[in-house]
Formats: sequence, C-alpha cells, structure tokens
Amino acid sequence: MTNEVATSLYNKLADEFEMRRKAPAHAAERSLEGLRQEAFDDFKTKGFPSIKEEDWRFTSLVPFLDADYNLNIVNGDENSLADAVKKAAIPELDAYRLVLVNGSIHIGLSRLPNQDMASIVSLKSISGSEFYREQLSTFNRTEGNTLTALNSAFFTDGFYLEVKKDVSLDKPLEIIHIYTAPENAFFQPRHLLVINRNAKAEVIENSIVLHDKKRVFVNSVSEFIIKENGQLSHYDIQSNTAGERWLQYNHITQQRGSRYDNFTFSLPGADLIRNNLEVRLNDTATETHLYGLYLVAGNQLTDNHTSIEHRHPSCKSNEMYKGVLMDNGKAVFNGKVFVKREAQQTNAFQQNNNLLLSDKAQVYAKPQLEIFADDVKCSHGCTVGQFNPDSLFYLQSRGIGEIAAKKMLVEAFMFDVTEKISNHAVKQYVQELIYLKMGNTAASAN
Repeated sequence: MTNEVATSLYNKLADEFEMRRKAPAHAAERSLEGLRQEAFDDFKTKGFPSIKEEDWRFTSLVPFLDADYNLNIVNGDENSLADAVKKAAIPELDAYRLVLVNGSIHIGLSRLPNQDMASIVSLKSISGSEFYREQLSTFNRTEGNTLTALNSAFFTDGFYLEVKKDVSLDKPLEIIHIYTAPENAFFQPRHLLVINRNAKAEVIENSIVLHDKKRVFVNSVSEFIIKENGQLSHYDIQSNTAGERWLQYNHITQQRGSRYDNFTFSLPGADLIRNNLEVRLNDTATETHLYGLYLVAGNQLTDNHTSIEHRHPSCKSNEMYKGVLMDNGKAVFNGKVFVKREAQQTNAFQQNNNLLLSDKAQVYAKPQLEIFADDVKCSHGCTVGQFNPDSLFYLQSRGIGEIAAKKMLVEAFMFDVTEKISNHAVKQYVQELIYLKMGNTAASAN
C-alpha cells in the first residue's frame, strides 16, 4: 500500500506505465517489456518507502511527493542550455565534457574523447542488446529498493560509457546533467559505466536544474562495472537550489585488483538529497575509498546511505564522511560494512564525524560493521559535537573575526576529506563552493 499523500503521483505513474505498455514500441523496447513489468509489479507491491522501513525511518518522502509532477518534459531552448553549461562547468578544469539534457546526451554541447579510448553513447542505443538485458535482469533480481524498481520500469534514456581495455583517459570526463522544468517535473535517468581491464578514468559529475520556482524530483540510477585492475576516480558535486529533490542510487561492482575512489559533496540548497552508494567487491585484492562531505542548512534534509560488501579475501575499504550542520538542517548517515565468512584478511575502516553549528540542527548517525570472518582488521567510529570554545577564543584573541574564525575551524574539520582530492581544479572549486554556501550562517550560530 502506498502512502495516502502519494496516491495522486502513484496513480499517475500507474496510468503512464499502462499507456507506455500499450503504445507501439521499437524492437529494443519490446525486449525490455518483461523486465519493466517485473520492476513495476515490485514497485506496486511495496509502494513508496515510508518511515516504517529501517533505512527510511529518518527520511519521510511525504513532504516531497505531494506535487503535481509532469512525467514527460521536453528540452529547453539551446541558448538556455548553453548558458547552463557555462554556469555548471568547473573553472580551469581541462577535461572532456559530456552534457545530458533531461537524461539524454546533447552531442552539440559535449566534447567527447576519441572512440579508440572510450565509447560514449545513449543508453537507449544499447538497451535492446543481450548484454544490457542481462545487466538489467541481474540488477532487478538483486536490488530490493522500491525506487530503483520504479526507475527500472520507467527510464527512457541515459548514457553508456565504456573505457577501452588498457586505456588511461588522458583527461578527466566532466559530466554535466541539465534538467529543464517549466513546470513541476519527475525525472528518472539511468546510466551505465564500464571500466575495462587495466583501464583508468576520472569522472566528475555536476548538475543544474533550469526552473522558475518549480518543484523537481530526480530519481537517478547509475551502475558502475570496474573490471580486473581497472581504476575509477568518481567525483559527485551536489550544489543545487530550493525546490529540488534528489534521490540518487549508485551501484558499483569491482573485479579482481580494481580500485574505486568516490567523493560525494552535498552542499546546501536542495530540499532533499538522498544518496545510496552500494559497493560489491566481487574478487580478491580490490580497493575501495569512499569520502563524503555534507553541509546542511535551512530546512534541508541530506541523507547518505553507504554499503560495502566484502565477499573475497585480501580486500581493503576505507570510508570517511564528515558533516557540518547549520540552521534547522537535518542529516542522516547510515554506513554498512559487511565482511563475509570467505573474506579473510579484510582491512576495513569507517568513520563519520559531525559538527553542529546550530542547536536546532539534527544528525542521525549509524555506522555499522557485520563481520563473519575471523582474520580481519576492521574499525568504525562516529562523533557529534560543536565548536571547541577554546579554539574559537584563541583565534579571536589573535584578531580574527568570529565569522572568519568559524570558517577556519570548519575548513580544518573538513581537511581530512578535502586533502584527498587529487585534482587541483576540483579541489579549488569545491572549497570555493563551501565558502559560498556557508555564507553568513556561521554568524548566527551559537
């Protein structure tokens, strides 16, 4: 049963799915009909998640589902799209560029690498292939999130990126997601990234929504496959505005000897940010590093859920998330590390630290370890606190103003994460965004 407040959207989704099912379809779409029906049946059975579910008990979707969302929005005009690219692009970043508008590739605004290094095509163009049908079928069988099922039932496009075997991309790939919303809109893009054997890539994602005080809901799913000895550095910069609601699910599968580095930066602005990051270490000698920064202000809710599953011996994972909460902001961190019985000689570290700049801010933190092997090195921890008054007094006694002193202490608090950013342009951009987003909120914090 779905939540009553979401009945209107639920009914609209059901009507839209039935209309698409009856509409004439090309061969590729017909090949996915059964998988889409299974996914939508799963969504219908479970409905939208409620706070009765453990992973959603601090994140009610009720306030974010009551809008009259349009499920089919067309792209905006070319001038506005070009301006959006300029606004979202990272200054001084020498990179290839992939631009998507409402989930579909915009070739005219993109600068793609040579095809002998990487293949980048629309997901629609491969959706009828046996490879993708098997990929979607496996995903639908193993992932039980009702909103990923909804995405599986409804996605129409996205991008497919494949870095060729033995290729190291000579420049990062900057991915800019543009959404155009002349009215309330509900988007469900889908993406697949494959890093082949001995390949290496750096991917930086950013997004911008063109809307005039409209409400926008983005339910996005991305799948990553990192093959033997492959390496991927993945930056996700979330700097959005009021009226936007983001649900993002990233699923990563790593093979022998591979490495995945993820940096997720969630900054004030959007009404809701929910990140689900799930990593499956499917062979030995894999390495995973997850770093997160979240700044929460106003009445914003930022929710980070991570899961790392060690299935084989001699693997390493390192996770560090830090949060700064201001005003009436609310944050959730739920990190899980599973070590299977076969995963001997696992090395896993998890840490979550939170800094409250307001006595009205809230954080719910739950770091978790489930260990079934006996030859492991695993640790986890969590802290929640406020400014050290002695440190603040020391800086002010040296002639530093209160606001500047607090910004310095925040910068020091975040240093453990920002120092790990190897790309100088990205590091500078993120730090400047943090300073900008903090604004004058520190002045009113007690």
